[in-house]
Amino acid sequence: MKGIPLAGLVPSTYFDQPVYLDKNYILLTPDSPITPDLVKRLQKWRYLQVFSDGRAKDVPGYLSGASSTAVATQTIDEDIRDGEQVTAAQKFHGEFTAFITGLFAKYAAENLLSLGQVTDWVKRAMQMVHDNRDYLLRFLDTSADGERYMITHSVNTTILALAIGDYLKSPPHRLIELGNACILHEIGMMKLPSELQRSSKSLSPEERKAMMAHTLLGYRILKGFSAPENVALAALEHHERIDGTGYPRALTAGKITDYALIISVVCAYDAMVSRRPFRLGSLDGHATIRDLAQKNRKLYDEKVLKALVYTLSVYPVGTAVQLSNNSRGVVVKTDPAKPRCPIVKVVFDPEGKRLADPPQIQVSDAEGLTITGVLLPEEAKEVKGQP
Repeated sequence: MKGIPLAGLVPSTYFDQPVYLDKNYILLTPDSPITPDLVKRLQKWRYLQVFSDGRAKDVPGYLSGASSTAVATQTIDEDIRDGEQVTAAQKFHGEFTAFITGLFAKYAAENLLSLGQVTDWVKRAMQMVHDNRDYLLRFLDTSADGERYMITHSVNTTILALAIGDYLKSPPHRLIELGNACILHEIGMMKLPSELQRSSKSLSPEERKAMMAHTLLGYRILKGFSAPENVALAALEHHERIDGTGYPRALTAGKITDYALIISVVCAYDAMVSRRPFRLGSLDGHATIRDLAQKNRKLYDEKVLKALVYTLSVYPVGTAVQLSNNSRGVVVKTDPAKPRCPIVKVVFDPEGKRLADPPQIQVSDAEGLTITGVLLPEEAKEVKGQP
């Protein structure tokens, strides 16, 4: 390998072979650029040169045809910060799930419900969603069944509802009420026979009628614990639809409370992306967004649907995608200002080679690198590193 003086490192260029700090430490892979911060660190660490068999280029080879401005690679500090946010989001998600598990268990065993504790957790969730929305969305669980489904459904929908409320710039007191309503919107299910709660088959007409009673039961339970009327009404109305086809009162647009309008949308999204034993399969996030925004728009409030699209993007976090240069990756962040242009971690280059240090790229119609499709389930597993 030849030595390359620090003065020869030009920011925003890429080496077509790995760059080494010494014979045992790879400093850069061919998909990582030289950055001013990196050069400053090397100077601070008193390194005089680095080593490589490669040559400097303007863009990594697998991104040929795309403008270098489309590449949003990360510095060492950004990598560390990204890891910290992932860890914080994962930790909160686990703790939040444990809290809701205990909340429902205590109500089932002792008929006790602490709205004060719920509010405290909602406040924590509000801050986490505001600071770590994209990281938190990575940990939504869409695989649980039976009794566990109600817990994960409450977690998932609360995170999504608060993200929508944050996007709509709802004031804190309304976000707190929305979070309370979302955590507790299915509490009436606890009063139904266990075989209905854990049903793994399609319901008969009689069972469906019994199931529909959970909204009224939820309202009565929450009023019994002196919940605010808006919170109790959300439990009553979250299955109402703006065209009047919902239940229990067949309300139409203008008569359904704001919290119920939001919860109905996030419930629909979560149900469609979750695997259920009585259904042949689940939709990916992109297909669900498409169906809600197009096929089912007559059922849900347009403002809330739009907020869902702008919050999750047309390609939600976790969607495995094909890019216009034939590379493949997974959406890791979204941009509410550009719902069709999320940030993608590129996992495979156009030749199908797995990248050792996957870069993150914001796709852009203007810059020529776009998403051309969503990968099939088996391809998505490979991109996500799933067995």
